[in-house]
Amino acid sequence: MASLTTSVTARDSAQGSYTLIELAGEADVTSSGTLLSMLDAATRKKPGLLIIDLSGLRFLDSSALEVILRASRALSNDGGTLALVNPQNTVARILQITEADQLVAVYASVDDATSRS
Repeated sequence: MASLTTSVTARDSAQGSYTLIELAGEADVTSSGTLLSMLDAATRKKPGLLIIDLSGLRFLDSSALEVILRASRALSNDGGTLALVNPQNTVARILQITEADQLVAVYASVDDATSRS
């Protein structure tokens, strides 16, 4: 099983500043603690827009999905928005089956997310 790798960067677009988190590998129960720590640190900074790029993520289980939904609620409570971008087919299907895509906006690209959020 491939471990989860992450990167966090602050970026600017024509629409304003945002934080971009890139996930790669597999987000599951074994990596949920790492994901939780990283997303908690990012949400504490209260970005107006937090984008999670899922293009490198091959698998997402319910524990990792709960961490993402928790971060979305925390941002929403502070007036921010979480957006997911470019999920691979397997991850996109998990978001659809669980209806998480009804709770967190999913976009095809970072540019789409910054222009619509």
